[in-house]
Amino acid sequence: MADDRFYLKVAHALTGCQLVEQQLKLYISEALELAKKCIGDKMPFNFAGDDYENSALETLIKTFKKLSNNAQLGTDLSAFKDQRNFLSHKAITHCLDPDMELSLPERAEVEKRMLAIQDEANRLWHAIHVEANSFRGHLYFDDESDAV
Repeated sequence: MADDRFYLKVAHALTGCQLVEQQLKLYISEALELAKKCIGDKMPFNFAGDDYENSALETLIKTFKKLSNNAQLGTDLSAFKDQRNFLSHKAITHCLDPDMELSLPERAEVEKRMLAIQDEANRLWHAIHVEANSFRGHLYFDDESDAV
């Protein structure tokens, strides 16, 4: 039963990581929508958020960095990617002993790391949301039909 609780903790920590990915996809979609709105009929612009629907976190971060001037947030997201990759790909196997049982010292270490990842995921989710707020008003309220 204790093993199951650990696996559920890993799954819960991954939820925050997925929320960061979702927020990045929303940011990219809205940024591309604004670009399309500003470009209007001046030239073709066929980029859309759907293009990134199944993109890996690394691709989302690279795209975010191209659509944002917030270099620190980009750096933080890159560091987060490494932690998320550990959680996704190695957290459970890192804790297994040769008999495929959970090893308590490693489990305790990973549980601390998971808490930090969850906290960082929450902070990043909110930071991406705030970053998008810097242009959302232009997307939904500005009339770009007469813009040059």
